Amino acid sequence: MFACLLALYWQLEPSQTLAMAPVIGVKKSKNRATLLLTCNATGTEKLRPLFIHYFKNPRALKTIDKDKLPVDYYWNKSAWMQISIFNDYLIKLNRKMHQQNRNILLIMNNATTHAITNPEYLTHIKVHYLPPNTTSHLQPCDAGMIHSFKVIKIISHIIS
Repeated sequence: MFACLLALYWQLEPSQTLAMAPVIGVKKSKNRATLLLTCNATGTEKLRPLFIHYFKNPRALKTIDKDKLPVDYYWNKSAWMQISIFNDYLIKLNRKMHQQNRNILLIMNNATTHAITNPEYLTHIKVHYLPPNTTSHLQPCDAGMIHSFKVIKIISHIIS
């Protein structure tokens, strides 16, 4: 399995436009969400995404049970991945692999937030970190899965 972290700046304007003159006085939006996408090597099995947002109860989701969302929903004030969130995700993934009687090798980059605090709990997952500065070359998620996810997001935004 491959795990890819993706920062999604959902209000960010394009860096290039068809404007004839420069647009002055417009700040770039920093509103973001973080996604962790996990799939097998061929991309045929995609696990439930992990989604990190700023708020525990955003206005749009106030009446919705977050456990019924198609993502594992987390929040913190920066909307960034944290060691505690990552370890909670690994424990849930390990539980799922235990139920399916499967053992997996999880390949990911060596970001500091991907530290494992209790490796003894991971009985069905072995985590392997890629060497520094090689993720974009060695991990197919960076090229394929993230690109496909972004294209789907753009298309759904245009349609709605």
